[in-house]
Amino acid sequence: MDALIMPTDRLKIYVGCSLTHAPEDFKNDIVKLKHLLAKTYETTEFIGLVNGTPADVYQWDVHRCLAECDLFLAICDHPAIGLGYELGTAIEAWHKPVLAVAHTSAHVSRLVLGINAAGYSFERYNDITDIPPLVHQKLITSNLIKES
Repeated sequence: MDALIMPTDRLKIYVGCSLTHAPEDFKNDIVKLKHLLAKTYETTEFIGLVNGTPADVYQWDVHRCLAECDLFLAICDHPAIGLGYELGTAIEAWHKPVLAVAHTSAHVSRLVLGINAAGYSFERYNDITDIPPLVHQKLITSNLIKES
């Protein structure tokens, strides 16, 4: 995954998803999504597959990315223990607005579908390019931006 260097005065979106066991085409779609989001928002970067120890990944993802983001975007197309942990932490500990999404063909845990917490929503998408408008709408309903 390539790095995106973005200014820090924009809303921060942390994109979380399965990486360890996800197929390459999915990972490529996530890179494409982050490039699309980076046109408007600051996106945080993964370190997990190429850099750092497991402790570094935990500190980066939970205590930097989740702690500092304005919105957590959870891509739930592929099961991931780390993503589940991030979802719980974002909702229960950090009280962050969370938009969870999954492709229309993805099988998603009933637990994720059943979350009924303030600031959490779940949406389906057909194409990765459908996600930025969902993010924009979530930011509006979370009162982080005004409707345009």
